[in-house]
Amino acid sequence: MLHFVTLRFVNLHGMRTFFSLLSLLFLSATLVAQEVYINEVMASNGTIIPDNFLEFDDWVELYNGGETIDLAGYYLSDNPNNLTKWQFPLDAPEFTVFESGAYLLLWCDNQVDQGIDHVSFRLTADGEFVILIAPDGETIVDFIEFDEQQRDISYGRSCDGCPDWMFFNIPTPNATNFDAPVPTQLLFINEVMTANLSNVFWVDEFGEQDRWFEIYNPNPFQVNVANYYVSINASNPLQYQFPNTNPVRTTIPANGFMIFWGDNQSSQGPNHTNFLLPNSGTLTLRGPDQSTVNSLTWSTIPLNASFGRTSDGGLGSAVFTSPTPRASNTLQVIQPANLKINEVLARNQADTTDTAGDFEDWFEIYNPNNFAVDLAGYYISDNPDRPAKWQVPETAGNFAVIPPFGFKLFWADADPDHNWNHTNFRLNGNVGEWLILRGPDGFSIADQINWGVQRVDTTYGRLTDGLSPWVLFAETTPERSNNGAEVNIIDRAKPTAKLYPNPVQRGRQVWFGNRFDYEVYSLSGQRLASGLRQEFLETSAFTAGMYIIVLDGYYRVKLLVTG
Repeated sequence: MLHFVTLRFVNLHGMRTFFSLLSLLFLSATLVAQEVYINEVMASNGTIIPDNFLEFDDWVELYNGGETIDLAGYYLSDNPNNLTKWQFPLDAPEFTVFESGAYLLLWCDNQVDQGIDHVSFRLTADGEFVILIAPDGETIVDFIEFDEQQRDISYGRSCDGCPDWMFFNIPTPNATNFDAPVPTQLLFINEVMTANLSNVFWVDEFGEQDRWFEIYNPNPFQVNVANYYVSINASNPLQYQFPNTNPVRTTIPANGFMIFWGDNQSSQGPNHTNFLLPNSGTLTLRGPDQSTVNSLTWSTIPLNASFGRTSDGGLGSAVFTSPTPRASNTLQVIQPANLKINEVLARNQADTTDTAGDFEDWFEIYNPNNFAVDLAGYYISDNPDRPAKWQVPETAGNFAVIPPFGFKLFWADADPDHNWNHTNFRLNGNVGEWLILRGPDGFSIADQINWGVQRVDTTYGRLTDGLSPWVLFAETTPERSNNGAEVNIIDRAKPTAKLYPNPVQRGRQVWFGNRFDYEVYSLSGQRLASGLRQEFLETSAFTAGMYIIVLDGYYRVKLLVTG
């Protein structure tokens, strides 16, 4: 029986775009009858399986669901614009003859000198394509586009060759895809906050200061709480099961912390519950088998305070006037220096190259003080739930010192081995994200920003170094002052952007107040519509609910459509 490629959206946490799928359609004249599948992908292999050099590299698994086939001359790529990136060897039948029902593991490490099973590119945990191409270099046999991936959790077909994809907490390289049950682990509800109004740094992915609770993982290994349950109160409980749709949002690091939003907005992601944390009550965590893991009971908590365990996972509890979300309740706070994220380029195609000559994403930090500041030991992250995602190396020495009123450039290229100022993450200019600078305690925030869609080779930066407002720059100034740089024409014209009416009844028009390029996103980040230089949006195609409207890739406004 022949199987055929099916083009469909895979919406994990909102980074799928219509144009990414169209690009594959235009690149391939035909989609062939399919028997060889891309079956499982791991883009962040920390401890799961080493290659023959004992290196934990990323990998792709192929599965042959048909008759024996020779893969000699086929191609594998991670770039829709370069379908011939790596070719299966033409003279190694012991490797390329692919028997029926077999698996083939390919190491994506850009180290082809290590063997014929090592391909000429790496995967990125920030998300990308994997494409299998026929020997003509044009015909796509199979492909998958994945979003941000969690370390040591793979993404694969729910069964070998099946059309549906899922996450595997226990990956299955070179074996049948199977969702093995994971034992319920010891975890603690460690801290809760029910009146979060004052600290603008404690916001969710949508910039909302919602109620939250923190779970502490005392184990020496990460725990994904997907399929666990949380509930409020014993009688007539309100219960939520964390879905296994985005492990990045539900996986608690070893000996670490993660906060979840008790905001009754589960449509915003798997880390948002379908109930509102009450001012007083009992929160209970249960395993996938409904066995009780832990609970925490509190009375009314004062405004902008939290309630938690006096020691992480301990029996004592108290009200904290200085909450510690995503950090130990016994944290010794170290205030960072006054530093500013000054300029960001998240879509660098032809602007500035790093020392290797590559056009990588970058950001700049500015020191507004009249004294030097050493950045060694500071933390930088693009994920609020991973405060310590990357640390400026202590070994950077004087290179990490920013002189008075000086600048320091960092490359967000997911290649920290390249040099001291290259982070382990990339930036996202297609949908937008956060950038957060924290002090050496890994908790205290020196500065943070978030942005929507960015324009190619156009930076988002402070009009005046260290100060508001933020604008788009036609002239980028890496490691130089923004003052006096040419501002993008959109900002010079300063058009007024507003949505009215808002809320709007479905079927009516929403006016922008000026002509804008617009994009419409669901709260999960999926782009639903777009247009160029329009004055209004027609809403008849949308269902009732909340949407994000991005105007000229800069203004980001919420729109409520009513029934």
